[in-house]
Amino acid sequence: MKKRKIISIMAASALIFGGLTLSVVSCGDSEETVTNPKLVLSLESSSIYVGETTKVSVTSEGKEVTDCEFVLEGDGNKYVSVDDDGTVTGIAPGKATIKARKANYQAGTIEITVVAVPVVEPDAVLEFEKGSFYNPNGSWSSGGTVVESPIESSEGSSGGKSIGYQSQGVSTTIEFTATSAGTVDLGFVMASTAMDFMNNMTMSPMTVKDVITIKVNDTPLTLDGYKLPGSDQPMNFTNWSEFKVNDVSVKEGANTIIVTTIASQGPNMDCIKVYGDLGIKQTEAKQPEKVSLGTYTYFVNGYEWGPGVYKIVADLGEGNNVKANDLSNDLFSVSAKGNNGGSRKVNDIYLVDENNEKDESLTKGSKIGFDLELNVTSQEWWGNIMTSYNGCNPFYYDMTTSKNSWAKDYTYEIRLNSNKTITVGDTTYNGKEAILTINTPSKEEREIPCLENWGEQKSYTLNNQTLTYKAFETTALKEDGGKNPLIIWLHGAGEGGTDVDIALLGNDVTNLGEDKIQSYFKTDTLKGAYVLAVQTPTFWMDNGKGGQGDGMNDSIYTEVLMETIKKYVTGNGDIDENRIYLGGCSNGGYMTMNMALNYNDYFAAYYPVCEAKPDTSITEEDIALLKDSSIWFTAAANDTTVDPAKYTNATYARLMTAGASDVHYSLFEKVVGDDSGKEVPYMGHYSWIYTLKDECALDQADPSNIKAPSTEKVTYEGNVVNLWGWIAKHSK
Repeated sequence: MKKRKIISIMAASALIFGGLTLSVVSCGDSEETVTNPKLVLSLESSSIYVGETTKVSVTSEGKEVTDCEFVLEGDGNKYVSVDDDGTVTGIAPGKATIKARKANYQAGTIEITVVAVPVVEPDAVLEFEKGSFYNPNGSWSSGGTVVESPIESSEGSSGGKSIGYQSQGVSTTIEFTATSAGTVDLGFVMASTAMDFMNNMTMSPMTVKDVITIKVNDTPLTLDGYKLPGSDQPMNFTNWSEFKVNDVSVKEGANTIIVTTIASQGPNMDCIKVYGDLGIKQTEAKQPEKVSLGTYTYFVNGYEWGPGVYKIVADLGEGNNVKANDLSNDLFSVSAKGNNGGSRKVNDIYLVDENNEKDESLTKGSKIGFDLELNVTSQEWWGNIMTSYNGCNPFYYDMTTSKNSWAKDYTYEIRLNSNKTITVGDTTYNGKEAILTINTPSKEEREIPCLENWGEQKSYTLNNQTLTYKAFETTALKEDGGKNPLIIWLHGAGEGGTDVDIALLGNDVTNLGEDKIQSYFKTDTLKGAYVLAVQTPTFWMDNGKGGQGDGMNDSIYTEVLMETIKKYVTGNGDIDENRIYLGGCSNGGYMTMNMALNYNDYFAAYYPVCEAKPDTSITEEDIALLKDSSIWFTAAANDTTVDPAKYTNATYARLMTAGASDVHYSLFEKVVGDDSGKEVPYMGHYSWIYTLKDECALDQADPSNIKAPSTEKVTYEGNVVNLWGWIAKHSK
């Protein structure tokens, strides 16, 4: 069964009270002042079919009573629904008791019976899957899964197939012929897809006229009063139901029925049963031809949340040129596929040169660039902030290993929209007649321009333990005529492994090589600082007992990390060994503290972020050693992963009490970023965002009373400094 979207809380509300004794539909109070006369209920029909409606009226002492409140007793809401005007709709076979209540009146009740629609064999059956399907966006998707067609196998449906994935604007056309003109009854077999996430992901009823329109030969059908019943079954259960529209005019010869979804999510649709012998036969629609052209490459950059795909270049192949004037932002739909999938908005489409850069001088070409919007959203769930990347993040986070990797199922599909045409070479493609896609990755499926100045990946092994590393090292640094500082970054738990690109992109470490931070290390002589990113295959907290460890003990990687750093430094004679700075986030913050305790005289300054070394593991001897070090801590008060009260707050307070003179603490209330073009809140553990975006500038005003946010400016050597300006001034 297809995955269904939750269309809205309002759509789901019809079933919210399904587990209660009563289901209430409220009306306003009346101005009548009669005291306690009995309400008397009557029905236009005491027995109705499923899907049929009737009206309940209320009188008292022979006079009509309005503005009452209707209640369904027991589990009556399984069988009927009652609107505030007294309209009763049959939902499922069974008996229900309707109670009317009103202030100053005695309540009255009446019973109604709902029976199944009599089984009448249709004279013809029109199958939805044999129709033609139109989607302005050219593709169908549900829950991030992009499919080529809305046709799906469906249990209990006519012929074993139905159509789904009916989002707003999608139309389905069924064509048929009739040997003579006349009227017929049409029974539409459909199923609700309205998910009630408040009630165990069951299905709520759908009011037909609110979700679809139906035209027969361009004449709209009146759909008032029809509902598709919900179900107490879990999601993916298809609850087929038939509603019948009577006396529909059919002409001799060709006829069409067009069903269009007008809500964010339409129903599943099975078939149309025709009652009336007019010699009706369905004309099976010709489905669009499937054409795949060329290859694509997606481009990744580092952002505050991690990696993001900001551009795709499609190569249509030699001779498959398109004209620049034919390109428009709504020509193609771009979708990421897989578990991280989602529809991507195209902000710009253009021809590119041999370097995959936009070239406005080109009038035609076979390589097309797509600039994509970075749609990152966050929502609070049970006190935690959950971030959704909506197709733009190519990383997969494995909950069992607590590590990131490149998502193996992260691919792209570029599809010509159904209402568009494009001429490629000598062939013109019409989106209604040909499903034109570009969905084959190039040999180098992704490119990461932000890693251009980061050297090749290397490794170092000591005592059967191997660390991998990469370094930011440009020609300008190597040839600037002086020895340059070295910044070292230690990643968090999720970035462990043997691919340093994961560590560089997972925490936006590439910012350390960008001019905003590099500028602090530039002088008339020097062109900046080298940056070394070292990666552990497991976790920095690994104490040799398996798993991540709790940070209470020394790391098994302490010695090999120190030797890896020394190997890089001695192998690069351009590094100023008096200006080596060490920092990292979370697991890497733990390792920063660990290295400061084991090799305190090697580093000039430290910048641990949301550091995960428990204060209870730090002895008084450790504090005595660290108080004379230069340390700038960063954290967020709402960090639920590494509670600052048990880590940084406590350690910072002890250091300051011990007399530390060059220890600082930027504590933020929460974490908010803006790399996607709008403000996005993140979980509090993401405080490395502030460090790597050069936004740490304030200290605690009173170390004995730690508060967020920090408010005190930091001065060093008589100048007000921020974190990176402070680091750049340090030398052993």
